[in-house]
Amino acid sequence: MSCETKLQRGRSLYDKLLVADVVEDPAGAKFVRETRVIAGADVADKAWFPGWGGIYVYEDLQQEENLSRHESRLGELASTSICGNDITSSCFYTTGAMAAAAGIWAPFGAIFAAGTLWLFRWVYTEAVTALPFNGGIYNILLNTLENKRIAALMATLTMLSYIATAVVSALSAGSYLQFIINNNTSADPSEPNSSVMLFAIFLIIFFCILKVIGIRESAAVASIMFTCHLVTMAVLMVVATFAIVYPKGALPFGLVASNLRANFNFTGGDSKLSDRIVLGFSNAMLGVSGFESSANFVEEQEPGVFPKTLRNMWYSVSVLNITFIFQCLFATRLEELVEYKDMSLSFLARKVSGPWLEFVVGVDAVVVLAAAVLTSYVGFGGLTCRMSADRCLPSVFSTSDKMAAVLFMVVCISLVLILEGDSSSLQACYSMSFLTVMAFFALSLFILQMERPKLPRDLKNNLGIPALACALVVVALAGAVDSNRTAIPVFLLYFALLNTFMLIFLFRIRLLQAVDKLLIAARCLPLSYQVRVSKWIEKVQQLPSVVYFSKTSNICRLNKAIQYVCQNEDASHCRIVHVYEMEEAIPRNLVRYCQLLDAIYPCIRVDVVFVRGVFGSALVQRLCHEWGVAPNLMFITCPASESVGKRIQDLGGVRVIMGHEEEDLVDSDFRGPTKRGSGRLLEAMEGPRPVSSLLEHNIASKCKFSLHCSKFLRSTSDLGPRANITELDRSND
Repeated sequence: MSCETKLQRGRSLYDKLLVADVVEDPAGAKFVRETRVIAGADVADKAWFPGWGGIYVYEDLQQEENLSRHESRLGELASTSICGNDITSSCFYTTGAMAAAAGIWAPFGAIFAAGTLWLFRWVYTEAVTALPFNGGIYNILLNTLENKRIAALMATLTMLSYIATAVVSALSAGSYLQFIINNNTSADPSEPNSSVMLFAIFLIIFFCILKVIGIRESAAVASIMFTCHLVTMAVLMVVATFAIVYPKGALPFGLVASNLRANFNFTGGDSKLSDRIVLGFSNAMLGVSGFESSANFVEEQEPGVFPKTLRNMWYSVSVLNITFIFQCLFATRLEELVEYKDMSLSFLARKVSGPWLEFVVGVDAVVVLAAAVLTSYVGFGGLTCRMSADRCLPSVFSTSDKMAAVLFMVVCISLVLILEGDSSSLQACYSMSFLTVMAFFALSLFILQMERPKLPRDLKNNLGIPALACALVVVALAGAVDSNRTAIPVFLLYFALLNTFMLIFLFRIRLLQAVDKLLIAARCLPLSYQVRVSKWIEKVQQLPSVVYFSKTSNICRLNKAIQYVCQNEDASHCRIVHVYEMEEAIPRNLVRYCQLLDAIYPCIRVDVVFVRGVFGSALVQRLCHEWGVAPNLMFITCPASESVGKRIQDLGGVRVIMGHEEEDLVDSDFRGPTKRGSGRLLEAMEGPRPVSSLLEHNIASKCKFSLHCSKFLRSTSDLGPRANITELDRSND
């Protein structure tokens, strides 16, 4: 629905307010009382009424003060390593899975997967450079949709993917270690003498300690692991290539030709070619899992590093997966390889070289699969921290990532114990959740280009790229669902549990209000129960306010901002901030319209704040410290500036809730009626220096920034300067 349509539908209530102000009391003395009655503020219980908003002026902002954070960030190697350990470790299990599903046609699946990942490289680059904040798909939907809860529910898919990745990787690393210890004999993790579960639990605890220490230390460990892994894989590729092409080596030409004929027969010739290619493609797409991880800690990366991580991951995973599946077709017989599909590269190393390379590859598999657990910790921590700052999760996750790491560790260990080392169900859940996230990420780019077209970004894709990428992922997802039908109930169960916990927190106010009404109706229960619930509700509603930066007095945009706050936030206080350099340019109707909205939405207090200064990162950070409001709870229209300090990435994470503001539909429709009413307010706002006049008439309160950046939290029972306006008007009667 357009702003103009909403403006027309809202005129009836606005007209009533204006008539009450103009006709019944020409001087405007009864404005507050009449609008309160029309809005219904006196009908219900007054306990929830947060008080009338006020007018405040800040003029002493010191622009030269530098409040920007100087934190060390991750470079290209460290960032690529954290993601690359996950995505490049996939070759250890993807090669065998592709061979079992597609046989000799498996390389086609690997090639299609590389092409799909190439498309997503540009999809992720546009989306994340436009909104460079932690959260991945959650961040994109949060800044493009009008419903925060939809973005939060989509984030549970990413959480499920991280949980499954950590457990599966830890158990796989334990299986490889057990395979090495038992002299190349596989073991069941559930056996009494098996150490797979113990090693998996040890890995989960070890990386939790690293994450608690800090991301710099864990990134250094990931860099060492990633470098050693690439060197080992390069050695395996060179040795395997030499063995295949050298006629007197470990694989004579006759043996290579025999392997190709056997593999063709094992596949069944060219029968069901399309089905095999689709299944091979579906299994190959599991080999690109981890590609989305970089988007979940982009704020910890140096500027310009994120696109490089996507490029590096695409090159590495494409070369590894395509090369190894081709080499397996020439160097091994697939019927034998399928028996060792969980250790496929170790089996390849045995065929092309001998026990020494097989041992080296096995050790590398243990190390890199263990590093994939670290990737899960980093991604999960960044996601929970971002969602906590947006009030989708408890605030403890935003104050420290230690709590998220400990919780993640407890959940993963419990899954290892509950499943007794059997990760097959979680592997299927991981496949479905990862592919679903990829599909929605491609769709989110459509929303981003339609809803935020003016938002600066490094590149802008043709819509055919995300459309084709989404179509290919849907094909892979269909293949994964068809081949893992028994795992669908498990996937839905975990997904439902995560969503249930998320929804309980998101709708905690409504749930508490329902409990409060039940306790009031149940008169047999002690009154103290109802008092405790009421205090809990009041405590949640007294959280720090939200802030909306308004450039103009566009009433339909102001109304849309208040509606967004009422629908998505639990706050009962909203500050509408206008930043100005010259008083002459201040919108004349801004105060009046904010008062109308303050009366129309009695459940939320609307303050008008004038701040003299230049809008940018310094001002946003200063207000954050002054009011105790996180940047995530500061809302703006879509910025179009590419100047340093005013770009979206420079503003510390402010949320975009509306498109770019180009039109001004403010004064033409409502200028006439608003010229009457509160005499002194009208006189002040119509003058050449409105802010100075508001202060001279004692209508606005002048505030000073605190020296120590203390929080600016007012009591909700204080009526503020709005009460002063009423008294002034009464004196004019």
